[in-house]
Amino acid sequence: METIKKLTKARAGLVLSSPFFASLALRLKLIEDLECKTAYTDSVVLGYNPEFIDKLSNAELKAVICHEVLHIAMLHPFRRSNRDPLRWNIACDYAINPIVKEAGFSLPAGALIEDRYKGMEAEIIYNMLPKQLPKEINMIGEVRDYKQDKTDKNSSTPKQQEKNWKITLTGASAIAKAQGKLPSGLDRMIQEILQPKLPWREILSRFITENAKNDYTWTQPNKRYLYSGLYLPGLNVPTLGTIAVIIDTSGSISQKELDIFASELQSILNIYPGTEIKVIYVDTKIAATETLDIYDFQLHAKGGGGTDFKPGFEYIEKEAIMPSCVIYFTDGWCDSFPEAPDYPTLWVSTDRTNFKPPFGEVINMEQRE
Repeated sequence: METIKKLTKARAGLVLSSPFFASLALRLKLIEDLECKTAYTDSVVLGYNPEFIDKLSNAELKAVICHEVLHIAMLHPFRRSNRDPLRWNIACDYAINPIVKEAGFSLPAGALIEDRYKGMEAEIIYNMLPKQLPKEINMIGEVRDYKQDKTDKNSSTPKQQEKNWKITLTGASAIAKAQGKLPSGLDRMIQEILQPKLPWREILSRFITENAKNDYTWTQPNKRYLYSGLYLPGLNVPTLGTIAVIIDTSGSISQKELDIFASELQSILNIYPGTEIKVIYVDTKIAATETLDIYDFQLHAKGGGGTDFKPGFEYIEKEAIMPSCVIYFTDGWCDSFPEAPDYPTLWVSTDRTNFKPPFGEVINMEQRE
């Protein structure tokens, strides 16, 4: 009973100082859960272990409540997809803990924070986490998937619940902003959630998928027709063979943009085993090249001069590389193009919204829907 009073008091204490967090937290039902080690939310309840809560100071408890609220604000209960739950929780913690700290709250000791993950979305961090996770991980709270209660006729579907929270998020941010109590960094993140950018990731995925080859093999005959005496080749898993990634290293592309691009590309390529990635770093000439695979895919810009789009394509021809497709990552500020190549080309522009090359398809990372 004392624990619930402590939680209620801490939550109420946020009303005047942090109206954004308070208005969201007050929508959650407090539930004692001894099977939970710390605390959790699924966007409906704020579950807690009394032993964990009782050890926290009032300041730390407020931080934990805000931590759980941010999981919902970032829509984490609806975004896990088929990702590993533990890795997803770790990635989500790395994504939100810096926000909690910058908002002026005192996180419990050992909370997951690393500068290299600051400002990144949970999906990006998830792909960057090491393959071997430490045995002891200090998470101050969990996020769980929202699950519709089929026994309750009023229970929302996941899509409805996500939409409801977006409406709530809009109201909470407006109230806090009117009072001058919504941190600017948090305001920007909320606007990105409520006004999502052009789904360039989906376009990138579609482009790669369209250029995958479906190879047939006689070593694995198609079992579907064996009963009738027909010996037909079976379909191998899709493959991309070699793709070329050309990186504009003229100096105006940030490492953060490179990390986001690399992470998304890596996650897509995971479904195409055996793919070889030829990376070509170019400014006005070839600055460096390297061959990578999907298990070791880190991009680090090499170069820093002007911009010329010709050298990368000339290198592909000179080295007799036969790519299934080319992905050119650039800020778009150049008008020196080669002749159109025979292979598909996708330009990923980080800056120039009116970038119109004479061939290929263009997606812009900053353009909104």
